Amino acid sequence: MMPLSERVTAAQQSLTVIYRLELDLDAADFVVEPERAKALLPPGSPRTGLVVVEEEGDAMVGLYIDPADADDPGAVLEETSHLVYLAWQCARGHRVSRLELEIQAEVDRYAVARVAGGDALAHFSGFRFAEGLGPRERQRYQTAHATALRTCLDLERRFPQRADTPGLLTALRRYYRAAPEVKLRPAA
Repeated sequence: MMPLSERVTAAQQSLTVIYRLELDLDAADFVVEPERAKALLPPGSPRTGLVVVEEEGDAMVGLYIDPADADDPGAVLEETSHLVYLAWQCARGHRVSRLELEIQAEVDRYAVARVAGGDALAHFSGFRFAEGLGPRERQRYQTAHATALRTCLDLERRFPQRADTPGLLTALRRYYRAAPEVKLRPAA
């Protein structure tokens, strides 16, 4: 298996191509050792994720992947998605909520699988909540999962064939750039 930094780079490249992102960022440069990240995080933080440390108005960001998740392409894609989406929105002066990061990551997993010709909805059926989530975190993940599933089912309905890929990509790009309130709206 290729090194983690190369898998993060590959995930970023997939997202960049699908969404036509122009972003001066190499996600692999943000990979930090999980132990280092966890030392900066409060107890009960996810075993894999982003670490954001604010100091004097500046934010430092790191992407950490727990060894238990390092061989899971979905986990690597999801966390890379968080980093890329956060950077893309911040470069435009937009704030990003945790809910928005989770929704977009779920849609990104669908998009990458769909473009690659895989079972794009598989991760929705195999979804399990992490152990030890508090009520707020559980609610956020439930909302993100339901919202992204609704969005992806709508995309499947509107673009069911491989020949529909250009239309699908246009819709995905529009969705990526949509305001949070649009993403939370029920699908048409």
